[in-house]
Amino acid sequence: MNNSSTTNSDNTKDIETRIVVLSPDSRLTPEIIAKEVISLPIIVKTTCWGLILSGNPKIIQQAIQDIRKLDPHHIFTKIRGYPPGDPRICRFQRGGGARPGFHLLEFESTILPHISKAFDSPMPESVPSPKKKPLPIKKLKKIIAESEE
Repeated sequence: MNNSSTTNSDNTKDIETRIVVLSPDSRLTPEIIAKEVISLPIIVKTTCWGLILSGNPKIIQQAIQDIRKLDPHHIFTKIRGYPPGDPRICRFQRGGGARPGFHLLEFESTILPHISKAFDSPMPESVPSPKKKPLPIKKLKKIIAESEE
């Protein structure tokens, strides 16, 4: 069993729930990426920052691959612990307030443009390793003498 999936209450099949987050500097909207996967046999919920996808893990992974083709360096995903509509995190059931994990997601979205920028920058072919200079004998003798005192 893939550790990124959870089993529903009747144990009949694996369900994976993922959050798809658009970097704030992306040219896409949640509605545009939802159109790419809305016809798949999974739950697709649009949010202000992206999508929530829930369903068969293989279909979810294919959906993410399809979505990422639209803007590879500005679309990010992470596992969500609860399926959409779960009463354990429903604001109505809990009497309002932010959902668990919302504030972390809000913070993470502020650093996504920096990650996107790094992905957009070309990698150098190779980074030369720093050359180490041998320790001069006089300095080594001084270190030894000081440590013996």
